[in-house]
Amino acid sequence: MSTIVGDEVERNNKSLLNSFQFEVDNKLILMNKIANQITEAPELSPYMLTQDMFNMFQGKKVLEGKVVDDSIREIVLHIRGSEKLYSSLSTYKVKDFASNLYHFSEWTEEQFNDDLNHVNTIMLRPAEDVRIEGLPIQRLITYIVPIPMRNQKPYGTVLFELKEDTLLKGLNPEQLLPNGNAIVFDQAGRVISAYKQLDSMKSFDVYKQIVNGENKRHIQEFQHQKFVVSFQKSMQSGLTYVIMLPYSSVVAPVHQAILKWIGYLLFIFTIGCAFIYVAMLFNYNPVKKLASLVETVRGQSIHKTNIFEAIGSVINDIADSNRTLGRKLEENRSAVRDHFLGSLLRGEFQTLDDVNERGEEVGVTFPFPDITVMILEVPVSQVFYKEKLIAEVERQFGGDAVGHVKIGLEERRAIFILSWGGKLPDRKLWLNRLHDHLNMTYAIPITLGIGNGYRALSQVGRSYLEASTAIDYKMIKGNQRVIFFDDLMAHDHADLLNPRRILDELEIVLQYGEALRITRDVHQITIKIKQSGMTLFIAKELCYDIIHKFIAFMENRSPGCSSDRLPDILALTDYTTLDEIADLLTTACTALCHSLDEPKSASPAVMIDQINKYILQYYSEYDFSVQKIAEHFSLSLSYLSRYYKEQTGRTVMEYLKEVRIEQAKRLLRHTNSSVKEIVQQIGYYDVSSFIRTFKQQVGITPGEYRKQEK
Repeated sequence: MSTIVGDEVERNNKSLLNSFQFEVDNKLILMNKIANQITEAPELSPYMLTQDMFNMFQGKKVLEGKVVDDSIREIVLHIRGSEKLYSSLSTYKVKDFASNLYHFSEWTEEQFNDDLNHVNTIMLRPAEDVRIEGLPIQRLITYIVPIPMRNQKPYGTVLFELKEDTLLKGLNPEQLLPNGNAIVFDQAGRVISAYKQLDSMKSFDVYKQIVNGENKRHIQEFQHQKFVVSFQKSMQSGLTYVIMLPYSSVVAPVHQAILKWIGYLLFIFTIGCAFIYVAMLFNYNPVKKLASLVETVRGQSIHKTNIFEAIGSVINDIADSNRTLGRKLEENRSAVRDHFLGSLLRGEFQTLDDVNERGEEVGVTFPFPDITVMILEVPVSQVFYKEKLIAEVERQFGGDAVGHVKIGLEERRAIFILSWGGKLPDRKLWLNRLHDHLNMTYAIPITLGIGNGYRALSQVGRSYLEASTAIDYKMIKGNQRVIFFDDLMAHDHADLLNPRRILDELEIVLQYGEALRITRDVHQITIKIKQSGMTLFIAKELCYDIIHKFIAFMENRSPGCSSDRLPDILALTDYTTLDEIADLLTTACTALCHSLDEPKSASPAVMIDQINKYILQYYSEYDFSVQKIAEHFSLSLSYLSRYYKEQTGRTVMEYLKEVRIEQAKRLLRHTNSSVKEIVQQIGYYDVSSFIRTFKQQVGITPGEYRKQEK
């Protein structure tokens, strides 16, 4: 039984200890960073702080900005030898702080003054009762950092007053440890913080009693009660983290599980015996019917002596056929499944029943009406973990969270389309737990971007845009966390341009079905997008809605018509400027107008030939660009790029690069011009860029090429 209990605790408490250590260690790291920032801040230098009241006020504002964690109640800075303390809340006199403002139960005024002026190493004082004027008694932990850190002669001291209850808040002890305890010991064996404060913990022997030997998990009697104790020591901070669970609460689920499985086995055994008995009573009649079916399949009678052989032969034939069909289905299932999920992201389904009916064939169903997109991203150096992470995420699905992965083109990312049940807070809790589980399992930086949930299937693509936007905020929010789009306040600038009014006006214009009028209206929209100063996401969102209106308009005008000529909405996630989004709208408008009334134009071959001739004529100009080609032929940049790629299989820039490299090779072979002169003759503006491009295309440097050819 002790082994069963140990294994159960090991599984359940390992992740809890990791979370516990991660939460507290990261807060210590954060405070060390803040202390370094204080050292580097000019406003908080001894010279500036002692100048005048204005500089003291500026210093207070800087300290106030450093309180970035809700567990930090106050940051106090003291310049050694001075009579003042500079705080994120106010400015105090040293003699008043520990005597009139903060009344520490274990920290005397004399010891406070001595620590303030003479501590040369980082100290962490255990949690203690503190009476603050005008407030109830609080339990605070004091983190003392001499500055500059690791300096033999620090000029100041930074005090971080931490709220003990908030420090352990991330552990969620009310739910995870209702009858247990979580304790943090320092290297001296003192209790720094605990979820439940007991008088017995004030003893210096409590550390030796709880942290027993090298075994990281053991059963310990404490306060006349048996506990299962799990602990681990942080190599980073030197703190020891302990989880204590009552032995009875750990054993009870194990006993219940054993009894339940015994009951299941007895039930299965009873049902199995009954089934066998019934089968023995009626076995001849099914065999007779099966033999008749075999005769029908084969088209000939079978002798009584070889009934089972004939039945077995037919079954083998059927099995072989099924295996062949199964292999073919599996070979195509992945591609069909991915295409199906891509169609869902593009908003091509109207109802959830339609999705489930068509998706059931490839194993894709969504039991709940709320659909959300989640994007998982790993660093480039950890891409080889991607398949394992996808499999691990899929193993976590179940209950109120059901999802399917779509393989995207980005190597670092995996896209999950999730069907949600339950309430929004429960979803966020589940996603945070999933992130913690993945981090603890693989110990690599993992970022999750979460879009909003939608019941209208046409908005699933919007959730994908939101998830992608959330991922892009990792540079601001941090690249090892869950980033929810609805926490980003991405709509702060929506009042600069009213997207709803634009969509309503566009819908009126579409009703007339006049290509010229539609083109003029879309052109005005692109100008507004560029001039409005709206955020990139709002522009993407507006573009997403406009293209959806184009799709709906084409469907209403010609039911069943294909909208493949319109740009791929999912490509919006790759755009990084308002100009690109405006060009995408122009391209979509051009495709829509062509569907209304396609004008007679030159054949693709003639058009491509004209573009190539123009490139060959002007490629050597230093300001030559794809934009100039588009302007010359009165095309939008995006339409030209897409049209050229569709007709030739390569981009305009690839062909331009090829022309320039070929001309450079000719000049290297037949002239004595320097590389710098050749660069200028073929339209490049940077020698190092040309050499790098030449080596990528040819395999050797220009100098090596000239030696080989001459």
